[in-house]
Amino acid sequence: MASAYSQDQLTKYLQYLNLPAHYAKYIHNPESFPKTEEALTTLFRCQITRFPYDNLSVHYSATNLADIDPQNIYVKFLGPDGNAPTGRGGYCLECSIFFHHVLLGLEFSVYMTGVRNRERIDGIPQGEFKGWTHIVNILQLPGGQEYHLDAAFGGDGATRPLPLISGQVHTNLGSQEVRLIHGNMPKQNRTEHKVWMYQYRNSKEKDWNSFYSFAELEFFQDDFEVMNRFTSWDARQKGNFWVVAFIRNGETRELPLLEGEGVNTDSEDVYVIGKIMFVNDVVKLNMGGRTRVIDSFETEEERLAGLKKYFSISCLK
Repeated sequence: MASAYSQDQLTKYLQYLNLPAHYAKYIHNPESFPKTEEALTTLFRCQITRFPYDNLSVHYSATNLADIDPQNIYVKFLGPDGNAPTGRGGYCLECSIFFHHVLLGLEFSVYMTGVRNRERIDGIPQGEFKGWTHIVNILQLPGGQEYHLDAAFGGDGATRPLPLISGQVHTNLGSQEVRLIHGNMPKQNRTEHKVWMYQYRNSKEKDWNSFYSFAELEFFQDDFEVMNRFTSWDARQKGNFWVVAFIRNGETRELPLLEGEGVNTDSEDVYVIGKIMFVNDVVKLNMGGRTRVIDSFETEEERLAGLKKYFSISCLK
C-alpha cells in the first residue's frame, strides 16, 4: 500500500517536527529516513509531542463525526499546503491513521490493527476487553524486529515504540512502567490464538494491569470507517472534552514548573518529560511526579482561551 502523502507533504511534516539537527539531511528526501530503532524512537516522540490527543472534532463539528480521510487529517493538522500548522491533533483514529501514512511515506514496513479497550472506572481499567474501539500501528524494521506504535492513547500511552517482546519492561513517564504481554484474554475459547496486551504499573510496588489487547491482524481504512461511527458517537454521548499533549525536553511552553521539573539528563536526542491535560474545565500538569491542577475555567469563552494559551489551538473547524 502506498502512502496517501506526497514527498512535499512529508517534507513539510518533517520540518514541523523540529527534529534534532543530524536528521536535517533526510527532510527533503523522506524515504531515506533511517530505519533504526533510535531513529524510529525519535520520530515517534516528535509525533506525540507535536500532535495532541483530543476529541475536539466530535464536540466542535457540525456532524459530531471525526473525519478520518488521510488527506483531510493532514489539512486539519498542517493546513491546506502544509505550511500552516494548526496546533491540532485528534483522537486515536485520526492521529494513528495520519502517522501510518507518514510511516508508509518514509518507506517503513507497517500495518494498522484494531484494539480492544477495557472500560475505566475512576481511571482504572477493569473488566473484560470490549469491542474494537482503538488503533495501533505494527512496524517491522529491516532486521526483522517488530514494534507497537500507539500515537494517541492519551496520558497513559507509551512514550516510545515497544518491541513485540513479551514481558520486556520499559520506563514510561515518571515512575510508570509499561510492557506488552503475549497471552490470552479471559473470555477467549480458542487459547491457541494469542493476543498482545498493553499493560502498566505506576510503580514497581504495584501490580500490573492491562489497558487493551490487539492481535497481529491487518486492518484497513474501511474497517476504521466503521469503528469511527461508534467511537465518535460514544465520545459525544459521554460528553467529556479532552486534550492531552506530551511535553518534550526544551519545550515547556512557559508552564508553571516547580523546582527541578523539566530537567532531564537522558542521552537521547528527544525525550518526553511531562504531559499537560485539559479535561472538561480543568487543566492539569504532570512532569513525572504527581499530577496537579494549574488552571480552571467556567465559561466556553474561557475554555477556548485556555486551548490557545496551553496548546496553541485557535482553529476548531
